[in-house]
Amino acid sequence: SHGLGGSREGGADWLNHWASHGFAAIAVQHPGSDTSLLQNNSPLALRRAFKAAMNPDELARRVEDMRFVIRRIGHEPGLPDVINTATAIGIAGHSFGAVTVQILAGERRPTQPPEPLDPRVRAALALSPSARFEDIGPGLDHRFGHIHLPFLSLTGSRDDGMGLSDITAANRELPHRHMPADHGKYLLVFANGTHLDFAGQASEAEGAVFHIRRNPPVFRDNLLAASTAYWLAHLAGDTDARHWLTSDLPGRLRPDDRFEHK
Repeated sequence: SHGLGGSREGGADWLNHWASHGFAAIAVQHPGSDTSLLQNNSPLALRRAFKAAMNPDELARRVEDMRFVIRRIGHEPGLPDVINTATAIGIAGHSFGAVTVQILAGERRPTQPPEPLDPRVRAALALSPSARFEDIGPGLDHRFGHIHLPFLSLTGSRDDGMGLSDITAANRELPHRHMPADHGKYLLVFANGTHLDFAGQASEAEGAVFHIRRNPPVFRDNLLAASTAYWLAHLAGDTDARHWLTSDLPGRLRPDDRFEHK
């Protein structure tokens, strides 16, 4: 699930690597919060379009997009057999896509009525997750206390909201802090990692509007190694991968990177 203004192209680097280790992958694109927001390319118009798309209704549509795709797995003749026969499914997303994953995994919000998740969904991964308003309503322990799936949070020490919201790098760690310590909860914070470091590749539309080319982050190899070991551990039941994740990964990280698990 891509971030705000993104597309299916964004996650190609991550998905191709996971696929090279035997995981079939689907990239979902969300009309209404995808590259269609880039049509008005003046800076002010773009800012307004992005802010307008960050709303509960758009989030609900994204969650339903993901539920629709998951429901079709096993029942859609157009999908490859390797996907239709899947018995274990992982869900992943970046930024607004990470929030989409949080909701699917069990985060409770007043605007998002909880629904049972397909039992084939066994693990969740969030690139740039987030939580705000910890002093409003029942609190973050309630919001995230119902997430019982294994959950890997990947973020950076400079992973803020890029000026589109009041999200700080500290907000990215809050979902992990308030999830129950069961079934494998992991937080990996890369020193100096920025928001776009976790967004994957820039799409053609993004490149045309912003004239950007995203270089791979310096921690790319460790991000790919950690995420792949996580999927192997929690989708494939690989005990060696789970041991590597908690015992060997920390030794590969740079001195200012942080890894936690519970």
